[in-house]
Parts: sequence; structure tokens; C-alpha cells
Amino acid sequence: MPIQSVKIMCIPCPKCERVKKLISDTIKLIELQNKVKIIYDFKQTPNLTRVSQYSVNPSQAPIVIINGNVEFAGEVQQTVVKNRLEAIHRY
Repeated sequence: MPIQSVKIMCIPCPKCERVKKLISDTIKLIELQNKVKIIYDFKQTPNLTRVSQYSVNPSQAPIVIINGNVEFAGEVQQTVVKNRLEAIHRY
């Protein structure tokens, strides 16, 4: 399934803003490389009470959920994000 929704669960902070920008920039790069437009819904929520439904500890924030699946939690590296988003896009 292509990238359809991205949700970041984190209390607003510089770390979640960095992850948000990293994901946005990576999706733009995938669009340029593949000459496609990826239409996706983006949400950012500071409400960490629902994080337990994803079997993740709130201390691991920011938590990135793509298409309903937890893909990243905590500090993430640019290459990891790029590789995973490309894999999701190809799937």
C-alpha cells in the first residue's frame, strides 16, 4: 500500500519538528525521483494516551505511524527514514 497517512505522536518539541521535516522532505524526494505525486494525510497529535494501542511506550516519542503501523519511535536517522519510506511507497 502506498503512503496514505502519516501520524506523529509527540508533545511539540524540537525533536518531533525535526522528524516531521525529515519525513516531509523524504516524501518530496521520493516524489521527485519517481515523478509522482504522493497524496497523504498528515496529523500530529500531542495526545500520548492512545499510544498504548500501538504497543509503544510514551517515553519513546516521537512515534511515527504510517498507514496505521508504527514505523519509527524515538530518534531516527535520515537514511533509515528514506529506506523505509521508499519500501512503503514501492509496496
